[in-house]
Amino acid sequence: DISNDCGLDAAAIMDENENTVMQGLIAAAETTATQILDASFSGVAHLNTDEHPVVIDRVLDMPANCAEGMTCLLVISTIPVMMEGDSGDQYQAVRKAIMNGMQTSFKDGSFLNTIPEDTVVCPGTVTSSTMSHLTLN
Repeated sequence: DISNDCGLDAAAIMDENENTVMQGLIAAAETTATQILDASFSGVAHLNTDEHPVVIDRVLDMPANCAEGMTCLLVISTIPVMMEGDSGDQYQAVRKAIMNGMQTSFKDGSFLNTIPEDTVVCPGTVTSSTMSHLTLN
């Protein structure tokens, strides 16, 4: 889960209405997935974001247990991974590594740290700091 203090709900982020949060989430997902694959599956699996980009499929409002003044969201994404040669037998291991690695990156804050600072611009701001607008839950 991600929360923000920009006042942005799921629809505003999905529509990219006066904000660039979606761009930041995609960039962070690409960076984090690449780090996960490079650490465990170098030469076996990789991202090809030019032909098969990471996609944020849905962003859902999650109002339960959300701190006052924050908008809490659930982000659902697709991360296409290219498997090399006959490495298809490692599909499940790669899938599990991506899922676990993404969850770990949310828990330890490393996902947030990979969001490019200039991609999280909230309505009415000229510049922004990622850390001041987004929080991982």
